[in-house]
Amino acid sequence: MATIKLNGTSVEAAESMTVLEVARREGVEIPTLCHHEATGPYGACRLCVVEAESPMLRKTLVSSCTLPVANGLIVDTESPAVQQARKLIFELLIGRSESRQILAMAARYGVTASRFSTKETDDCVRCGLCVRVCRDKMGVAAISFAGRGQKRRVTAEFGQISQTCIGCGSCANVCPTGAIKLRDEDGIRTIFIRNNTVGRFTLATCSCCGAPYATKPFLEHVAARTEEQPLTKKSGVCPECARIYYATGITGDSFTCPQ
Repeated sequence: MATIKLNGTSVEAAESMTVLEVARREGVEIPTLCHHEATGPYGACRLCVVEAESPMLRKTLVSSCTLPVANGLIVDTESPAVQQARKLIFELLIGRSESRQILAMAARYGVTASRFSTKETDDCVRCGLCVRVCRDKMGVAAISFAGRGQKRRVTAEFGQISQTCIGCGSCANVCPTGAIKLRDEDGIRTIFIRNNTVGRFTLATCSCCGAPYATKPFLEHVAARTEEQPLTKKSGVCPECARIYYATGITGDSFTCPQ
């Protein structure tokens, strides 16, 4: 365990934790975009900067999501330097993004306009969460960054419908601004970034309730990475029916519809 001073208060934390994790545990709000528990530290958006110093670190601004806890560390999450840095970052973000989430976050810091507005705007803030969850957690890498500078964007291979996407929707689930959208309509799942379709799949239907619930490539992907076949794969049952099945304590190889 290590003792750090967080906004003037001494707190204890495991040295395996980051300053961001400790701050959230203590109820201290630090804004983030590129951080997600599923993908781990990244430090791309810089919104989580704090002012920190220690016997081994001179006072400086550093991303709290990548700063490990160390004995004697002193952290200020709302110093004038931190406030100024976050306001500048928000100006840069809203200069390009029209996302309601970003605008709301920026407004809390008094930022409602930007000196850096560009003609090209979209909701994507290039945080990389979608790319990392697809590559590192799902093991698919169906989307990636392309281009540089202002032309940097998230896209599927060659800007066309992906041949490797499994339609799991993880990218849409972790996107902090809603730039990636998932639409299930008439038994078809479509995933798209801006106006570009990443994947289009026919949804498998639950053998119990008949509701469309997952794509075949996703179910095959899960089965290949799971030693014990889940009920949802073995019996073609949706997660909701499987939850009821297990909750009622039904046993045996055959599946009885809980409806």
